[in-house]
Amino acid sequence: MTDLQRYNGNFAQCLAQIMKAGQTPATAKQVMRDRIKQGVKSDSYSKGTWIPENFNVVDGRILAARPEYNPLLKYAEQAVNCHRNNKEFYLTNNILLNENPASLILSEIAEQDAKKAVKNKRVYDMGKSKTHDVPTDSFADDKGIVFLAQGEKLAKEYGLFLKNEAGLPNVTFYLPLLSNKDYSRGLWLYSDIDAGAYFDGSNRNLNGYSGNGFLFGVRNSAEGTQKNLQVPTLKQIIEASKPFVSDDSRENFEARIRKLYKA
Repeated sequence: MTDLQRYNGNFAQCLAQIMKAGQTPATAKQVMRDRIKQGVKSDSYSKGTWIPENFNVVDGRILAARPEYNPLLKYAEQAVNCHRNNKEFYLTNNILLNENPASLILSEIAEQDAKKAVKNKRVYDMGKSKTHDVPTDSFADDKGIVFLAQGEKLAKEYGLFLKNEAGLPNVTFYLPLLSNKDYSRGLWLYSDIDAGAYFDGSNRNLNGYSGNGFLFGVRNSAEGTQKNLQVPTLKQIIEASKPFVSDDSRENFEARIRKLYKA
C-alpha cells in the first residue's frame, strides 16, 4: 500500500486538505521513493503532482528551497491568485519568512549552507542555471536532482527507474528564467506512463487546470508516527497554520478551512 494520499484542487486548497487530515505535503524524495516502490502504473506516477520544495529567483540567481523556506507555502492563496490572473508571485518586502523579507532569508540561508553537501542544504544556490536535459542514467550527477532526492543514491535509483521501467533515456529539468525582480515558482514533478516525465521547477500554474491540480499528503503511519491519531480540531488547525499563512491571506484561509470542517 502506498504511503501517500492524493488531494485535488488548486495548490492552496490541496494544502488546506492536507493540513485538515493532520498530514504533511509529500516531498520530492518521498514521491520518488513511492514511484519506485509502486511502479509506473501507480497513482503517484500518473498525472504528476506539486511538490513542497520550490525554486526562487533572487538577486539574479536561482535558489532552490526546502519546504520550510518555500514562500509559496505560507502565501499559497496569494500565489494561486497571481497565477490565476497570469501574474508572477513577486518576492516583495511584504512576503516574509521568519518575520523578515523572504528574499533576504533565502539569501542568508543559501550563504550559511554554501559549504554543505548539496543533499544537506536547506537552500541551494544554483547560480545562473538554465533549463536542461538530464540522461536518466546520470541523475546522480545533476545537483538539482540530488538536492530534491536528498542524496545521490535515491537520485540514481529514480533515474534508473525512469530509464528501465518507463523507457525514458532522458528528462528535462525546467528552471525559472533569471530576472532583475525576485519571484517564486512552484515545482511540479510530472510523470505519465504514455507521455514521459520531467521536473517543472518553473511552474506558474498553482491554480491548476481550471482550478484542478494535485498534491500528495503523507499518511501518519508512513513516517513511523503513532497510528489512530485523531483528526485535529478546527482551533488546532488555525493555531498551527499561523506561521505559514500571511495576515493578508488569513481571513480567506480560515473561511476555507471552516468550509472543509462543515463538509
